[in-house]
Amino acid sequence: MRNRIISLLFGALLLTSPVFATMSRASNVQLAANSFPAPVPQYLASIITAAATKYRVDPNLIAAMAFRESSFNANAVSSRGAQGIMQLMPRTARALGVMDSLDPQQNVFGGTKYLKSLLDRFHGDIDMTLAAYNSGPELVAKLGPAATQESVAYVAAIKSYYETALRSLSLS
Repeated sequence: MRNRIISLLFGALLLTSPVFATMSRASNVQLAANSFPAPVPQYLASIITAAATKYRVDPNLIAAMAFRESSFNANAVSSRGAQGIMQLMPRTARALGVMDSLDPQQNVFGGTKYLKSLLDRFHGDIDMTLAAYNSGPELVAKLGPAATQESVAYVAAIKSYYETALRSLSLS
C-alpha cells in the first residue's frame, strides 16, 4: 500500500513538472503498451517508439494521445475532417510534410513532430500543449488551457491515460 501511494505521488509530481513529456534520453523510456484502455497494437507500438526517439517525446504521451484521438484506428476520420491515428487536420498534415494521413507511420511521425513543436512553444507545459493540439495554439496562447470545454475534457482524458501508463511502469 505504501509503495502504491509513493508511486501515485511520483506520477503526480511528474505531471506537474514542465518538462516531463520531453525526454533527454528517449531510448530509455519504455512504452507501457498494455496500460491503455485498449492495448497498443504491436505494429503501432514500434512506430510510436520510433517517433518518440526521433522527436524526444515520451512514447506513453504519444500513445495516450493516439488512444484519445482515434482509439488506435489508422482509418479514423472525424466529422471535422481530422484523419488517422493522431487525427491530423489536412492543412496541418501538409504543413508537417504528411502526404497520406491514413498511413500510420506518416501520421504518427507528423503528429509527434507537431506535439514536440507545441511542447517547445509552451516550454513543456503539458496542459497548454495538449489544449493547443486540440483547440489550436493561437487560441490557447491567448486564453490558456481552458480555452474551450472540449479542450478541458481532452487534456483531462489524456493526462489520465498517461498517468496510468507511467504508474504501470513504476510498478513493474
